[in-house]
Amino acid sequence: MKPRALVVDDDQTMVKTLSDLLRLKGWEVATAYSGASAVEVASRGYFDVVLMDIKMPGMDGVDAFKAMKAAQPHIRVVLMTAYAGQDRVEEAEREGVVRVMPKPVDVPSLLSLLSATMGTRHPVLLVDHDAVFLKTMSEVLQLRGFDVVVAHDIEHATRLMSERRPMAVLLHVHLGAAAVREAVTAVHEVSPSVALILYSGQPGAAEEIERVLPTEWVHAYLQKPFAVEQVTGVLDGIRRAG
Repeated sequence: MKPRALVVDDDQTMVKTLSDLLRLKGWEVATAYSGASAVEVASRGYFDVVLMDIKMPGMDGVDAFKAMKAAQPHIRVVLMTAYAGQDRVEEAEREGVVRVMPKPVDVPSLLSLLSATMGTRHPVLLVDHDAVFLKTMSEVLQLRGFDVVVAHDIEHATRLMSERRPMAVLLHVHLGAAAVREAVTAVHEVSPSVALILYSGQPGAAEEIERVLPTEWVHAYLQKPFAVEQVTGVLDGIRRAG
């Protein structure tokens, strides 16, 4: 699975240079040549990082960052500038930009920053006793751009949650002998804020979940068999929301 970057600059030579560099380092890259088009591109897909010039005609990089952040609060944006005013730089820093880097960009510093940024990505945790399902679903999600870790039981799942801090947990609620409330409570106690997606193939599972669990604990429920698009649609929504 390749990390994804959006490179934005009204200087097409700069865009090509940075894009070529990132692709050489194993990144998948999309490009835009204005702030407005960057906001549009960012709204259509997930990016691990956005590299964007500040000073561009029309919507500048700071305003584009603020627009992206309004839709995706935890989007990671690195701004670049050769001559932007200090007030715009300070505004970007107040708004939570990852870094404002001077132009010409120091390549080793940029790569070091991107490496550190990638280290903060949170995976999806799949919890199921069905090894075939885990293998198939993890491969599909990785192809869709998600980091994935898997667990075969609740004990393993809670340990991974502490270590990896997943953005979402996809949990088979009828996991071995564990009762629904027991399994979900174990996950909830480790991370009350994690987006918990429950699923089962048993008839009446949705009603059971509604009966025994607080509504606010459950982000979504999926009844097996479900289409991959149902899972990725829910996960994309979680990822966009940060």
